[in-house]
Amino acid sequence: MISFEDFLLRPSKVVDPFNRFVAKIDPFLTLVEFCQVIGPRPLAVVSQQPNDKIRGVDINEMAIWLMSSDTVPGTMIVLENNQTGIHAAAYYFNLYDMRARAFQRNLCIAYLCSEKPTKELLNHFSTTMKTLVSPVLICNRRLFIRHVTDIVKFSDSVDETTLKQYYTLNGDSQKLTDASRFNIVFEQTRLLKSKFLTKRFQEMAFEDDICCGHNTENMGEAEDIICSFRVPSIPLSPIDTLTPCAYESIIPKLRQLCSELNQANSLSSTGALFCGLRPIATVAPITTSSHSWDLDSEHLNSNEKGEETLKAITGHLGDVLFPLLCGEDMVICGAEQRRSTVEDMLVKIGKVIPKERANLVEQDVQMEKDPNKIGKGLGGLLCNRSETGKLARWRTVLDMNRCILKTFSYDGVLLSGLNKKRKFPSDRSLVMFIIAYLTNICQLAYICRYLFIRSPNSIDMVMGDQQKISFDDERILICLLMGIDFEKFNRLKQSSNKDGRGAKPSRTINL
Repeated sequence: MISFEDFLLRPSKVVDPFNRFVAKIDPFLTLVEFCQVIGPRPLAVVSQQPNDKIRGVDINEMAIWLMSSDTVPGTMIVLENNQTGIHAAAYYFNLYDMRARAFQRNLCIAYLCSEKPTKELLNHFSTTMKTLVSPVLICNRRLFIRHVTDIVKFSDSVDETTLKQYYTLNGDSQKLTDASRFNIVFEQTRLLKSKFLTKRFQEMAFEDDICCGHNTENMGEAEDIICSFRVPSIPLSPIDTLTPCAYESIIPKLRQLCSELNQANSLSSTGALFCGLRPIATVAPITTSSHSWDLDSEHLNSNEKGEETLKAITGHLGDVLFPLLCGEDMVICGAEQRRSTVEDMLVKIGKVIPKERANLVEQDVQMEKDPNKIGKGLGGLLCNRSETGKLARWRTVLDMNRCILKTFSYDGVLLSGLNKKRKFPSDRSLVMFIIAYLTNICQLAYICRYLFIRSPNSIDMVMGDQQKISFDDERILICLLMGIDFEKFNRLKQSSNKDGRGAKPSRTINL
């Protein structure tokens, strides 16, 4: 029988029923074209495996999936394949081709991986895509304008009367069809010329502009393009001929981008929320990580420094952590003489507050002397006892000068275990206890995420009147869910803010 502690400790042999089964693939980048003849097809695949081999993925199926979305060129979207459990960040753009349908050929560059991309990864992917694709688009637009200009000039040089007489005297019906097709091409090309020969297109430039400009007139190529319309079955030109100056640089840049994205994924490690460099909530299968979950830092190893700040407030840990777990701001203040104590408390509380990425836990909160420079969330301030009036705009203040906590009352049961007076040998052991306690709460958040999706009132219906969850506990669960998936659960916080509940009165706790 599997106990709750087994899920808490997460041994490798236990299957967590709250986690979905997802694929485990090596992340890779792919360039896909929506061919008007055969449909979506992959043009290139870039990965960190030898010879860019992709195992366990049908790349043709992925190409169809990526190009099945209704998108606008120049945009990036995040996709999830429910059948394979693969996530993708895809950037869509188009290249102009005289022989293509609507003169456009749709393409996509996508990054596919097993885990849901983080906000930092998506931001890096979007920024890099714009830098990577811009030279390709500029070269293609200039070449297309060159073709349009040459075809218009070629059509103007053709004597329409002579052309009609030639095809009229010749009784071949195919040539009569060719004449009408040429007239349609000439008419559409003149419309394109008025559209593209604008100041905005003529002044296109980019810092990585490697295009030759395509300023040389090439009437022979224009004639070949016109004659190609006589045979509709002729395949379209390869993509590299549509952007000859910049296409060769795509694959090396994609290879560099793939390495950067994989490195960013490895830094995030396995987990959705972290406390003290340990994952307390995950949405992917547990895998062996090479990251060292070491808590023996200079701030947490209190035996060397002699600071036991957390042990002194074990009876009010729930009151201290509640505002931060709800997404409220909090300031820890103290005089210059208590600087080491304030910094120690600031670092240790910052370590146990759930973060979305492991490297964010390692970033220490900086001490400030100006209250206007304190940001959102947890902050530190150096001030004397007489200067605490500067903190009136904060509802939660941990004053180390007076050893008091100014906060609003907590009415709930989730953090009641942290408000009991306990004895711990060191602050490090207390930090480990808090991490395990928050991991326990995250197990409840796993269940609540399915109930909250249906309705915020579903939890009350399931738990009944005897175990009705309080509003404060609901806020904690919503904030944990927002850390796991902000896009999906952000609306829950907005709905809870509109329920008409007023602000709680402040109270002072002597530590």
